[in-house]
Amino acid sequence: MLDYEMALKNSWNVVKNNIVTFIVGLLIAVVGSILIITIAPLAYGFTYMAVKGARGETIEINDVFAGFNKNDFIRSWTFMLIYIVFAAMLGQISSILSTIVAIFVMFTMPLLVIKGYDGIEGIKESIEIIKTSPVESIVVYAIIFVLNMIGALLFGIGVLITGPITAVFLASATFELAGK
Repeated sequence: MLDYEMALKNSWNVVKNNIVTFIVGLLIAVVGSILIITIAPLAYGFTYMAVKGARGETIEINDVFAGFNKNDFIRSWTFMLIYIVFAAMLGQISSILSTIVAIFVMFTMPLLVIKGYDGIEGIKESIEIIKTSPVESIVVYAIIFVLNMIGALLFGIGVLITGPITAVFLASATFELAGK
């Protein structure tokens, strides 16, 4: 069973020890995403930073650009397009369904980085994680949601802290729930 308290504590420590790197990486990802084509690879790169942090590896600002090599670029956009299409369609039907989709695919981006999956393989394994650990998965989603709401409520600037914490926390949870 996932030790949420330990995972959050470890996530905080990783971010605290790499605060400047994570903030700069997040700012690069956010600002760089103004160009639509860069959204998916920068999200992948930021997730790559979080996975490295969760593994205890050294994190570098250049890691945010990891999604720009050919395979990772394609992998990240495969997932992003599938997610956008389904989230947009389901979002029209109901925001509840959109949240359900978000829960079912929340482990996908870390899985793309950790296991080198393409978008569809990542989605399939994310769904398998949800099936085998539904309670833990919902708790992980709730923790991420609350942390990001706290960050957003702090004039949006708080997301510079809560964003990296949630990314590392999600990477840690993915390691734990996917069996490393």
